[in-house]
Amino acid sequence: MPKEPHTQVKTHKVRTFFSALAAIIGVYLILSSVFVIWLNQTLTNNNEYVKTVAPLITKPAIQQYIAQEVTTAILKNSPTQNLAGAILSATNQQASLNSNQLDNLLAPIIQNDVVKIIQSTSFISLWRDTNQTAQAAFISQLSNNSGQINLDLSPAIQGLISELNSSQLSALAGHITVTPNTGKLVIKSRNIAQARRYYRLYKDSTYAVVIVAIVALGLAILLSARRARLVRRILLWTGILALVQGAVLIVPSFMTFSGKNVVTENAVKAFIEVLFHGLIIADLVIGIICLVSAVSSMVYVHYKKKG
Repeated sequence: MPKEPHTQVKTHKVRTFFSALAAIIGVYLILSSVFVIWLNQTLTNNNEYVKTVAPLITKPAIQQYIAQEVTTAILKNSPTQNLAGAILSATNQQASLNSNQLDNLLAPIIQNDVVKIIQSTSFISLWRDTNQTAQAAFISQLSNNSGQINLDLSPAIQGLISELNSSQLSALAGHITVTPNTGKLVIKSRNIAQARRYYRLYKDSTYAVVIVAIVALGLAILLSARRARLVRRILLWTGILALVQGAVLIVPSFMTFSGKNVVTENAVKAFIEVLFHGLIIADLVIGIICLVSAVSSMVYVHYKKKG
């Protein structure tokens, strides 16, 4: 017996509702999976992690920020008169200047020297190797059942002291005490076990998000009465939202943060630009491909109907 008209309309509405719901969930999960896969690859893949963070030290904004912070720390923790005697020439009339005036003379000299150290090929190589070793050790220990996490950053400290010895700041290097435990961090916390569980869950569920997204979109298309139109809408909204997500990540590079030091602000912008570069590119590529596909399909259908 054929279905009554009102029954067919009701069935169509129910299918349309669940199709739309599944499509919304699918689009959301597709965009989420792009972020999750990028984050997973960036954090857990040693080569990708190093490829992401290594360029940071070559950015002038980052170099200036590190130099500013190092200079502030040196001036704060070292006797001003001793620094002045080691760095300034006698023509600066050190004896007649107070601490603030000496700091103003010392700051640009120290900062310039620190920038030179950071820009040296040996320090850039040291930065890369330290990040590679630390990330590998951290991920390895997150994957085991140890009650603590050990990070050995001593090679970086030894390398930095070596760089100081070959600069105008060599006088400082002699006052830095290095023990066998310097640069060796031991992280002990009851939260480590919980962090390890979250890490394993996150790692195991990364590709599950993609699978669920594909299933949701497949179900949406299967339930839809007008499948071609639904596919176009999925492509259209995926493209729009992917471009929006990419734009949100790009926007901070053009913003000014009130109350922040200019050097700090530029460093934050450079950090965001370098760190999220891969994700921004992925969002833009996916967005453009989806939008072009959706619009091309709409144009094709339009001209097909007219023909």
